[in-house]
Amino acid sequence: MKRLSLILLPFLFVQILMAQPASIELESDAVGTIDWVAEVLKGGATSIVLLLVGFVGLVFFIERMIVVRRANFIPKHLELQLRECAERSDFDGMSAACKGNMSVLSSVGNYIASHKHIPFEILALGGSDLISRAVSRQQLRNYPLAVVATISPLLGLLGTIIGMIESFQKVALMGDTGDASVLADSIGKALITTALGLIIAIPSLASYHFFKSKINSFGIRLEETMDSLMSPWLHAEDAQTPESKE
Repeated sequence: MKRLSLILLPFLFVQILMAQPASIELESDAVGTIDWVAEVLKGGATSIVLLLVGFVGLVFFIERMIVVRRANFIPKHLELQLRECAERSDFDGMSAACKGNMSVLSSVGNYIASHKHIPFEILALGGSDLISRAVSRQQLRNYPLAVVATISPLLGLLGTIIGMIESFQKVALMGDTGDASVLADSIGKALITTALGLIIAIPSLASYHFFKSKINSFGIRLEETMDSLMSPWLHAEDAQTPESKE
């Protein structure tokens, strides 16, 4: 009898190990049957407001993706053309190259070409102010993303508090005879709004800082390009012609 038990013991151990993954699979199947759309809609009016806020954030994100590009700030082909024209002091060529282009660099090029008669210091100050206004204007258009990132967690927290109040009211009405599943459903309804608020806020905040950094980098690059366009013919040490130096 002892020998038989020793023979059967490994088989029982193997069956136990095989039964554990099966139970885990059943639990994962049960978790996988959660209807997340229905769970989100359980949040009520708070979830609907959060979905609207998320949609607004998505619209502004798409708009920023379209606008905040190098072609709208400092196109590469236009930069090369303006550098060549500046080296030749071809102001008419600079104006012609900027014609029809809606980028910030084209505005700077037109400004330099049309104000070549003013002193270098004033021209540099005006060009820097032009770039600063363009960068500030684009930074203002990033703020809706920051607003979405700020109010989404607050709305989610509000929905959670409302859900918790409802759950405690159910406990107060049912007393000790209340079903625990009803309380769990109310708590889940409360927590789904917080999760939804964080899901909306995290990418919105990341997008805001991404576009802010990108616009600042474009502004620095525009300042450097403006200096390179003005230096060949406006700096005092370069303003003298070879004949005057002789």
